[in-house]
Amino acid sequence: MSAFVGAVLGSLVDRAKARTNLDLIENQVVVDLITSQSPTNNENRCLGLYVLDTLTDEVTAIRARFTVLATGGASKVYLYTSNPDIATGDGIAMAWRAGCRIANMEFNQFHPTCLYHPQAGSFLITEAVRGEGGHLKLPNGERFMHLFDERAELAPRDIVARAIDHEMKRLGADYLLLDISHREPEFVRQHFPNIYERCLEFGLDITKEPIPVVPAAHYTCGGVMTDLSGKERLWLSRRSAEPA
Repeated sequence: MSAFVGAVLGSLVDRAKARTNLDLIENQVVVDLITSQSPTNNENRCLGLYVLDTLTDEVTAIRARFTVLATGGASKVYLYTSNPDIATGDGIAMAWRAGCRIANMEFNQFHPTCLYHPQAGSFLITEAVRGEGGHLKLPNGERFMHLFDERAELAPRDIVARAIDHEMKRLGADYLLLDISHREPEFVRQHFPNIYERCLEFGLDITKEPIPVVPAAHYTCGGVMTDLSGKERLWLSRRSAEPA
């Protein structure tokens, strides 16, 4: 998780805790939505959810007049991702099982350069490194982006991510290299202080050596289809008519 996202989440949690009209229930994992078909108009409604208490291993039901799904994407299904461990698509799957419409799940945006290190987690190397002259290289030190796009390292992220993925598969490489070490050390430290410090924690001095990188799943572009107010109907009658 980036420092920016962490700061946003921390601020939102602090604001929520300060509200007297909100009950925050922690250490709970949602198992599934509770739905019930109306006997009057054959419309399926969401009545709440089942949750698992991670401290007691007990499943309980929480009733609700309205339910909001805010569970993020599904990028954790990929080996490398910028997402936290909880971004496994559970909310989207719950909505699908309840009868909601799902669309565009095949579309995922990839960040071209995530730090490759067993202890690094999901640490992104900003695209500004390439913007400031960083070179993408094969394990033998050769540059390759000019073979995929005339803009080379300045090509859009989808082109760069595909190019890195292509070369990794072609060579059977676990990662490729992003090199900014040809720039002045002070320039690198001033422009990328967080990346410099983070890489140092893993024994990498980016002023002297390249950064091992891999493309990482970044944004899940698809999900639950809603209207402009974020609402979605549960289409039980449509789902029940589908062949098994």
